[in-house]
Amino acid sequence: MTRTLQMATERNIADIVSLRVEMQIEDWYKTLHKDFSAYTDEFSKITKEYLERNLNKSIFFAMMYFDRLPIAMCAVEEVVGLPQITVCMKQNARQGALASVYTRPQYRGQGYQQELLWYLLNFAKKENFSEITLTTNTPDAIHIYEKAGFERISDKFFMAL
Repeated sequence: MTRTLQMATERNIADIVSLRVEMQIEDWYKTLHKDFSAYTDEFSKITKEYLERNLNKSIFFAMMYFDRLPIAMCAVEEVVGLPQITVCMKQNARQGALASVYTRPQYRGQGYQQELLWYLLNFAKKENFSEITLTTNTPDAIHIYEKAGFERISDKFFMAL
């Protein structure tokens, strides 16, 4: 099998939508113990529309494929708002939030998400992001983020690039 990592383009929108639907149904079932699959079509439509407007403008997805099958994704979304003092560390700096971190269940535990995360963080650094934040309470995810260099600050994690 050929494994590839790439930054998403408009050609990858359908793959992102598919993975996000899987991710959201899984996450909300774990959180609320309720099946949200009845909303698949509607969620797919609004996610596709969002990505058509914002992909590679304010949100950037890194994708991992085995052959042509999308198996994992993660994104950095630019945070537009009142800046943090940390943006002073780098001229024209951008703030970002990690989003849509997902690996299909059968591919978990093999280091793929960590590899994809590093790929995305290198991209973010080149795109002048000065910091990335995220929020999680998932123990496996916390381990990955701390290993990548994120620092825990209360219930959030922070990384200066």
